[in-house]
Amino acid sequence: MRPFVLALLVLAAAAIVTSRFVPKVTRVEVSGNQHLSRAQVLKLADVAPGDPFLWVTRYRLRHLSHAPWVRKARVIRHWPDIVSIMVWERQPALTDGTTTWAADGTVLPGVSATVRSHLPRLKGWGPPRLREALTLLRLLHSYGPKVISYTPEGFEIQLTGTSLFTPSAEALEKQWAAFESHRGGRVAVYPWGVSKAHE
Repeated sequence: MRPFVLALLVLAAAAIVTSRFVPKVTRVEVSGNQHLSRAQVLKLADVAPGDPFLWVTRYRLRHLSHAPWVRKARVIRHWPDIVSIMVWERQPALTDGTTTWAADGTVLPGVSATVRSHLPRLKGWGPPRLREALTLLRLLHSYGPKVISYTPEGFEIQLTGTSLFTPSAEALEKQWAAFESHRGGRVAVYPWGVSKAHE
């Protein structure tokens, strides 16, 4: 029995050593990348033609998966020598003019001034309220938010055709139906309801 186990171990070791040399990756396909270049994806994924084909795994893509711009990454091996890397990138959602965030709050580096100029602007003072601002951005996305200003008292939001005040994202969610029926002019959300004044 022991010689048999020893033989299996020797064969396994030989297979591992052999897999370092054959087969080899001859082509790497990259898809889904928009902000990151193909070269950046390959560098972060640590994959290149000539690498051991069987050693290209999801673990190998860990640095790519942790990159700020990458929401998700997947690798598929096509026997015997082609590797496909698929990338799902985060998109810029909100900026303060210097820092830009994705919808999940991830800071996205390297966003151009042109892209930032088309994003909703976050500004304010007091304790940071980024998470609430992102929730408001999600709620109000279809109403064209342009500026989200915050203070300890609440949020002043400039929308297309509407100026909205709400003490919190939670308050707006609770009064959502009333807000939708009062859009236009200046709308203020309160714990007891919504008021509207034409400007």
